[in-house]
Amino acid sequence: MNLRSKRIGVTSLAALLLGTQLPAQGLGHADLANRMSKYKSTLAKASVPQFGTEEALALGAWPLSCIDHPQAAPEGAQYLWLYGSRPQLPADYDKTRAFYGCYDWHSAVNSMWMMVALSKDYPKLSLAPLMREKLTEHLDQKNISGELEFFKQAKAFEKPYGYAWLLKLYAELKTWNDPEAAKTAANLEPLVHFFSGKLTEYFDHLPYASRTGVHPNTALSMTLVLDYVSTVPDQALNDSVVRNAKRLFMGDRQCPTAFEPGGTEFLSPCLAEAELMSRILSASEYPVWLNTFLPQFDAPEFQTLAKAVDVSSITSKDEFAGKSHLIGLAFQRAMAMVKIADALPAKDPRIPVLHQLADINASHGFGALSEAGYLGSHWLGTYAVLYLRAAHHVGPQPVGPAQALPPSSHTNPANEVPSQ
Repeated sequence: MNLRSKRIGVTSLAALLLGTQLPAQGLGHADLANRMSKYKSTLAKASVPQFGTEEALALGAWPLSCIDHPQAAPEGAQYLWLYGSRPQLPADYDKTRAFYGCYDWHSAVNSMWMMVALSKDYPKLSLAPLMREKLTEHLDQKNISGELEFFKQAKAFEKPYGYAWLLKLYAELKTWNDPEAAKTAANLEPLVHFFSGKLTEYFDHLPYASRTGVHPNTALSMTLVLDYVSTVPDQALNDSVVRNAKRLFMGDRQCPTAFEPGGTEFLSPCLAEAELMSRILSASEYPVWLNTFLPQFDAPEFQTLAKAVDVSSITSKDEFAGKSHLIGLAFQRAMAMVKIADALPAKDPRIPVLHQLADINASHGFGALSEAGYLGSHWLGTYAVLYLRAAHHVGPQPVGPAQALPPSSHTNPANEVPSQ
């Protein structure tokens, strides 16, 4: 089916010819409620493990175990390593780089975000002092200056996913009522301004959205950026995300959920887009768009999202990177389902179904957290915390759809960034 049909009438006609019904179209509230109630009764019962200080302590140990562990040498000159007769680390790498641990650059960034989030949410956590120490060491002014110098020459490296995570880390620090966090956030500002301008330029010139289930996914990066602009005034980037999300996604219809997951993906392209548009559209616009975008939840083509991906057959360590992605997929699905439910009208009968589906996926994710070794532990905790914060409405929460921000004294970072 045509994912980018621009006319609802054409899509509706195609659905009739194929003998299918577009989700919630032509259904009264009572009919939809009855269908959803029957469907929910068929779903597996699942409960997410209770999460408290002990569990936060276990997750918090993961980023601490990898944040000082230098990333392996890639094939060819890259972010951290020098190349001569053999790859070697510069003697001062820990003074000229900030995000050199946890397997790869973006994982180092989101691991630091996780440390900030846990330190804020559990201020009496016994690991919190060590987390603070590592954040202060890595995000020192000199380290960030080295990062900025690298990225001025780095072209497309880590854009947009890593860039978006850096902005989310900054927003988490900015909303922490803590003097040390304020100093650390100030250290990050030059890199934040640079990335903001580059992302504005990137989204404005993106001819087509990436709908992959891995890092280049456009909707995921836009959602991470919205987490930043919802708490930090950044007019140019906010407007760019809103403008381009509508340009790229408003016309999408009948997302092919039956095709998911595609290989070893860590996110659902359909749910990631639906989550993004819940942040872009108004409370009245969003259900109308969603009705024509996702299949009805009891439709056969949606059932790939209604059960967790079984990773038990993946036992070779050579395949653990992909295995970790499929474990992380459970958390991303669960988080997106919670966010979609939050955006629907209060009495929408799909909300209980979404929460049950989120529980099914999340409970599987927690059960499989440790099954991919270091290839999972260096990043999976971050996505577990993202889900937990969404499910329990912890942390900075956006209010209403993204829109043009009021004028502020914040410098327009797009004007500060030299073109590459």
